[in-house]
Amino acid sequence: MSSRFTFFFLFIFLLLGACNAQKPDGTPTVGGDKDKHGCIGSAGYQWSELRGECIRLFEAGIRLDPQAKDLNQTTSAFIVFKSMDEDAKAELFLPGEKKAIILPRVGKNDAGTWKNKKYTLKQWRGMYSLENNQKKLLYQGAGGS
Repeated sequence: MSSRFTFFFLFIFLLLGACNAQKPDGTPTVGGDKDKHGCIGSAGYQWSELRGECIRLFEAGIRLDPQAKDLNQTTSAFIVFKSMDEDAKAELFLPGEKKAIILPRVGKNDAGTWKNKKYTLKQWRGMYSLENNQKKLLYQGAGGS
């Protein structure tokens, strides 16, 4: 009985060790790419400052499709709010940017506009539009219900 018990724990130990192992060429295995927040990029996770957790943009965010001709037409931007009820700030994830951009809501009565010096996000009847500071439409998409 004790040899089975020892074999079982040895098997589990080796299995867990293999999960964290690197490939023979030194590259990490899939799932071994945690960032400083513990988010696993190869599984689609990235850090959300507003939510304080790892999220998948395609699950948690609102997709904005490119509108400007000079943008890559196959790569979407995403916006994330802390929650459906808490939208004092919008977190903007743009293709090619290493960090998300936080956009504070403009005024208490203007609940459909978030802005910084570079971007303006507007929401009207479920449609979100992102413009640059020259009022050029960059991205647009319908929000979830």
